Parts: sequence; structure tokens; C-alpha cells
Amino acid sequence: MKINLVLAPEQSVSELLALQTANPDNVFYLGKVSQLAGSDILILDAPEIVQQFQRPLGFDSRYTNGQLTGRVIHQIAFQAKDDNDKLIGKLVNVAGVVAQNDNGKADYMLWTFWQNHSQLADFLKSTQYQQMINLMKNPYTTTYQRVTSDSQLSLKHQMRDVDPEWWG
Repeated sequence: MKINLVLAPEQSVSELLALQTANPDNVFYLGKVSQLAGSDILILDAPEIVQQFQRPLGFDSRYTNGQLTGRVIHQIAFQAKDDNDKLIGKLVNVAGVVAQNDNGKADYMLWTFWQNHSQLADFLKSTQYQQMINLMKNPYTTTYQRVTSDSQLSLKHQMRDVDPEWWG
């Protein structure tokens, strides 16, 4: 599967929401769940949609598990050496995908898909998650919520990355 990530898309919010509505299985309009607001677009296996964006980052999936659906998407950018990417892929027994940057280097992304923040919080506390992180070099995490309205992109919302009530 070919995956593309578009950082800070230039299209209007209404345009991006319409694109996601028309392609709900391929387009994920992602709002960052932190005070550092912003949005990205995750495109799964849809080259005709990718052409609408100026600077997509391309990835080739290496390991995919389950249905890639959900309202909360947790992303980890990382590097791997030796066969650690294979070990990480085997540890992904939740809805997720490990993908390698299409430039062939040892740069990877792991996206996991969750129905709510509580499920993600449980995963982040798990031994399985810690094993994956230990196999990664320079992991950088970002948590997103699938955007379904423009009100989710407001800076007026409470900072959720440190709110224990939000995470359960």
C-alpha cells in the first residue's frame, strides 16, 4: 500500500473536509491533539488524490494489521537499523501500519488507529508499546484526532496532551 502524508496542507478547511467525506476510507484529515494546533492529511492508497497536494511525503507500507479506521490516530516517526522494523511490525497487533519512507532510507512511520483516547491511553501504557519504542531510534510521536468539523481546529480548546480527564 502506498501512503502519503501531507504536512500543513494549503487547501481550505472546507475543501479538506469535503475531500475526506468523499473518500472516507482513503483520506484522514488529522488535527493535532495539543496546544500546538495544526493539521495534516494522511492518504492511503489513492494516487489520484495525492496529486491535489504540493508536497506529499511518500511511504510504502511494510506491515499492516486490522482495519485502518478510527477517530484517534497515533503517529510515531522513527529510524530503524538492522531488522528492527520487522520486529516492530510483528509487535503491531492493533489496527496499524508500519511504513518506510519511499526514498529507501531507514526512516519509518507507525500509525495506529483508535476509536477513542481511552483505548490509545491503554496502549501507550502497555508492555507491547514500550517494546516497540525500545526498538526505535529517535522516536517522535504525534497524536491526532480525525477532523470532522472546523471547530476541532480551534486554539480555544483545552490543551489535551496533558489533561488526565481527556486520556482517561
